[in-house]
Amino acid sequence: MSAPTVADTLRRARRGARWEVAGWVVLALVGLGAPYVLTLYQLQLAQQAAIMGILALSIGWLLRQTGQLSFGHAAFYGIAGYGTAYVAEHASLPIGLTLLAGIGCGVVAALVVGLVTIRVPGIAFAMLTLAIGMLVWVAGGQLHSITRGADGLNVSLEGSLLGKDVVMYGNPVDAWPLVWGLLMASVAALWALSRTTWGRRLASIRDNEERVRFSGYATYWPRVVAFTVSGLVASLAGTVNLVTTSFISLETLYWSTGGLALIVAVIGGVRSVLGPPVGAALFIVLQNYLSGSGAHYQAVLGVVLIIVVLVAPGGLAEIAARARTAAVVRVRHRATEPAPPAPARDPLDAGAAPSTDTAGARRAAAR
Repeated sequence: MSAPTVADTLRRARRGARWEVAGWVVLALVGLGAPYVLTLYQLQLAQQAAIMGILALSIGWLLRQTGQLSFGHAAFYGIAGYGTAYVAEHASLPIGLTLLAGIGCGVVAALVVGLVTIRVPGIAFAMLTLAIGMLVWVAGGQLHSITRGADGLNVSLEGSLLGKDVVMYGNPVDAWPLVWGLLMASVAALWALSRTTWGRRLASIRDNEERVRFSGYATYWPRVVAFTVSGLVASLAGTVNLVTTSFISLETLYWSTGGLALIVAVIGGVRSVLGPPVGAALFIVLQNYLSGSGAHYQAVLGVVLIIVVLVAPGGLAEIAARARTAAVVRVRHRATEPAPPAPARDPLDAGAAPSTDTAGARRAAAR
């Protein structure tokens, strides 16, 4: 059997991508029906999981594409929320422009942080983003006139968004199509970016930056853009969270917000764009069912994280991929396995008359 050609490999990759896109479209359509099968409380939990999934997706995608671990994405998440609240209070803009202005604040902050930190390698990058995030948190506490400090800030948004009064999005039934659609759109956009030439170059820089530089390609600006894109997704999560809750506090700026999103991204698996949202859903389920039972869900989450890292470093996405591969191999093996030969028929079986030679031999043996 001849080895597959490059054209065959590309054809199989395109076919696999088409099936993947089709699966995501089906998932998106099925997810829109959640309000019809879930209770109001369950739908509210699903909404929280979707928003956390967007934030976790921003951190997980950056780690996947560049290999850089950020502990500062809570800053962009919170800055977008506070930016939206500030614009809503001090400017008479349509609600759409107000939300875009808030997201823009988070994107600008991500760009500035990326320009400063992106050259720093390894663990130093993680610690530097953590330090910047903590500075933003401290600054938020000092700017009491804008953030209201530890008391939090109630935000009144006005206007019509996607044909509904923005106040209606405080109801999970009305907010779910918006939140779910933004999650699936973020997943699709980051998946598509990963498959572009720029996305593959980012992966090459992650694997061997020196070789890419010697090949004549820039390595600084592609990573800055990647960091800014991940900040955009985190800012989107912060603004959507404000729209659905109409409240924001300093907790959104604290490093633990981004750290928790990182944990759920690792549990779900950063090698797949669907991994972080799945990890967020698992966390919300654990938090809901263990917080009221006297068990410490943080400890359970830690045990789950340890098991996943030891057994499957790729997270739940890797476990699912292994199960799918094993199932495909099993089906192919059964399809190609030759049928067992038919057993030889004994002439003395019921319904078969013994031959003359066999009957005579038996009579001779009886004598």
